Amino acid sequence: MAMNFTVGLVTIPVILFAFLLPIALLVALQVLLCKKSVYLGLVLPGISLVMSLLMTLLLAFNLVGAAPGNLVIMGIIFLVTNIPTIVFGGIWLHCKGRKETLDGLNRMRIEDLE
Repeated sequence: MAMNFTVGLVTIPVILFAFLLPIALLVALQVLLCKKSVYLGLVLPGISLVMSLLMTLLLAFNLVGAAPGNLVIMGIIFLVTNIPTIVFGGIWLHCKGRKETLDGLNRMRIEDLE
């Protein structure tokens, strides 16, 4: 019993690390792309949107019949697979708004110096 508890204590952090590390790296990549260019920041949300559409279409082709239950399942799958799209889009909107605010402040400083 004690051995199973010890194994569980070791494997849970390893599994969490294995899931959270790629997510953290993708978020860091999104922030880096947004800082480089406004248009580069749209790459990851676009890829995520295309992947969610492909997964939904794959499910639609595998389900036979248009029963209401199948349509609900397809809608739920589409919403769940678009969670990364929403997160990446939110990061993009934040960085874009911050960049516009900083540009406006720089323009004000230049006008004040003149």
